[in-house]
Amino acid sequence: MKEPAKEKADKMRAFLGIHIIGVFAFDKNNDIIAYRLFSKKPETIAEKLKAVKNNEVLPEEKEIIEELRKKGYKEIVTDRCGDFGDIICIQKKEHQGIETLNSSFRKIAIDLRWASSQAEINEILSKVHAELTKSKLREKKNDKIIIQAVNTLDEIDKVINVFVEHLREWYGLYFPEAVKRISSPEKLIEIVCSGDKKEVEDKELRKLAEKTAGMDFSDEDLEEVKKFAKIVSETIALKKSLNKYIEESTKTTAPNLSAVAGPLMAARLLSLAGGLEKISRLPSSTIQLLGAEKALFRHLRGEGKAPKYGILFGHPYIQKAGKKNKGKIARLIASKLSIAARMDMFSGKDEGEKLKKELEEQVNKILKH
Repeated sequence: MKEPAKEKADKMRAFLGIHIIGVFAFDKNNDIIAYRLFSKKPETIAEKLKAVKNNEVLPEEKEIIEELRKKGYKEIVTDRCGDFGDIICIQKKEHQGIETLNSSFRKIAIDLRWASSQAEINEILSKVHAELTKSKLREKKNDKIIIQAVNTLDEIDKVINVFVEHLREWYGLYFPEAVKRISSPEKLIEIVCSGDKKEVEDKELRKLAEKTAGMDFSDEDLEEVKKFAKIVSETIALKKSLNKYIEESTKTTAPNLSAVAGPLMAARLLSLAGGLEKISRLPSSTIQLLGAEKALFRHLRGEGKAPKYGILFGHPYIQKAGKKNKGKIARLIASKLSIAARMDMFSGKDEGEKLKKELEEQVNKILKH
């Protein structure tokens, strides 16, 4: 007699769970079929649990998945799906593997000699919770670092604008035709650093160089302009690097805010509000107007219309909306940002993709009408 298909599938299905003691795979009868124990160091356990929270697949999980593959398992039920190769991943936030581990981890820890007593388990649990709390507090303080980075970025922007203007004026004495034709600072720097204007790679510029109205520069003059151009280039590179740093830091510190606003706009919102805690306590109407303070004060003095948005004007959804819908969409985005900021501050859950999807659906409804 043939084995029923469902029963056969159940035999080839494993349930993957993670707790402070390690990573475990259970069969349908809740028996352990594979496991990897964590180190008992509270700092290490805390790092593992943080990685899980960030939807990372642990090395221990990968080892277990490979072991299950060799044993012939075709499906794994887990709360997070990753690259499981040819094994089918079934994602469930709650499943029997997690339930078994949550209810029996103390017994399992002692049976596998990970801990010698309940008292030792309690001590490790306490230290792990302390590590996670410290880590969370450090992340909350990261918003202050982000604010400083944003302020620095603004100053670097100003410096670049001044430097590029000086470079244009200086090199314009030597090769004014090139300065008039080139708008990109990077391209201008490339031309300046190439040296003699009659030897630039661009054919059109070489032709212009033959009849230039510019002054003659000595080798020493050219060398000094080139040195300055390199400083401008390094400053632009610093700006790009700082931009990337701000993006990554904001994604870590305020993942939900970053998902809804985009990391760079989220960083600017944190800077304007004065930090994550402050923005989490602001009403959505205030978040909507962050960056429009001058326009708001002018309106309050009776010198103009009330602003509809501040830096949110740069949000892609507002940019693509028609004039009549911009205000509605700004209110919608501000409302979602208010929720996102509170989640980042108080719950620590990363629901960014969900919030982003909800916002997209709501914006599309407005745009269709």
